[in-house]
Amino acid sequence: MRSRTVAAVLLLVTGCAAEPHTGPSGEPFKIGYLNNSSGAFAVPELQIGAEVAVAHLNRGGGVRNRPFELVTCPTDGTPEQSARCADKFVRDEVQVVVQGVDTGADAAMPTLDEAAIPLVGHVQFTPGLMTHKNAFFFGAAAVAYGTAALKYYADQEVKTVAWLLPESPATRAFTDTVLVPAAKRFGLGYRSVYYPADHPDWSGLAQTVRTAEASGSIAATEEQCTHIVRALRDAGYAGRILAASCTGLPKSVGNQAIGVELSADFWHPTDPLSAPPANRAEIEEYRTAMKEAGHDEPVAGAVVSFADVMTLARVLSTSDGTPEKALRAVKNLDSFLGPQITCDHAWFGNSACSTAVLFYRFQPNGALKAQIPDFIEVSALG
Repeated sequence: MRSRTVAAVLLLVTGCAAEPHTGPSGEPFKIGYLNNSSGAFAVPELQIGAEVAVAHLNRGGGVRNRPFELVTCPTDGTPEQSARCADKFVRDEVQVVVQGVDTGADAAMPTLDEAAIPLVGHVQFTPGLMTHKNAFFFGAAAVAYGTAALKYYADQEVKTVAWLLPESPATRAFTDTVLVPAAKRFGLGYRSVYYPADHPDWSGLAQTVRTAEASGSIAATEEQCTHIVRALRDAGYAGRILAASCTGLPKSVGNQAIGVELSADFWHPTDPLSAPPANRAEIEEYRTAMKEAGHDEPVAGAVVSFADVMTLARVLSTSDGTPEKALRAVKNLDSFLGPQITCDHAWFGNSACSTAVLFYRFQPNGALKAQIPDFIEVSALG
């Protein structure tokens, strides 16, 4: 359990004691923000969290008396647009790029590499970023979600699992090299059911997995989760439903969300009592910042980008060197709302800084309740 106090957090991030100030006055630290605002995997709400975090940090003194400046560039999932954004970030002299969700981000990396601009994010959405030397992801490795979910259900004595996954060579390879071996190790009967990303037949897919004791998806957008849960409920599916990391289901499907589970690599704001004390203080900090920004109602996904920017601030506060040097030096750092992270790419060359995953369940009031007392650490599973 972390013993960090709120005062210590303020000292770490701002470089000064927790006392009144007039705000940072140093040279702005420019952060590029790359995120799908349109296209099949559009998640525009993520940018809200990043914007609120930057404003919150600047009110608190920035990092080493330097204010953050967010340089945004909306993408549409195509490599061409992501590459154009990389060119923009170089022209605007950003020092690090934060990715929300950008399915074309692989195309941005050559330009960012040449300019020595590292990319940070939360979840690895593209194959090229999973082992990229200049990418650093504060959330759990993509492979961890699949393995942890199978371990979670095996521990709960579920015998058969069927995940719905978009059809692609990458997902088929993921099934063959990660999911099937892990399921065998945990004594589970497992299969992947693939769907075309452009025109999925959700009702037909629900019928296909009716005999599995657990189904749903380990990776999906909020819109896809809505379709999956609705289709499974309408089909009378009686098994356990996992809806990736989609927190907006109570709003999109109402009571059909009750009992649906999701994975997370951070402690959720709707369940502060399940979190360790230091993380409870961070939950309150997040809630306060969102309210000050005028968001009285939860914004699905915003907490992820808020946490990533807060964690980045902690990383940058630890070094006078370049952002890349600071990121590579991260070892056992307390991430915002998450576990300790290490970003040295030592875990099979993976760019993720963690392999730890939690699981939650939606309650009748729409809140989430942690189903396990601590993270499942995939690197410890063998």
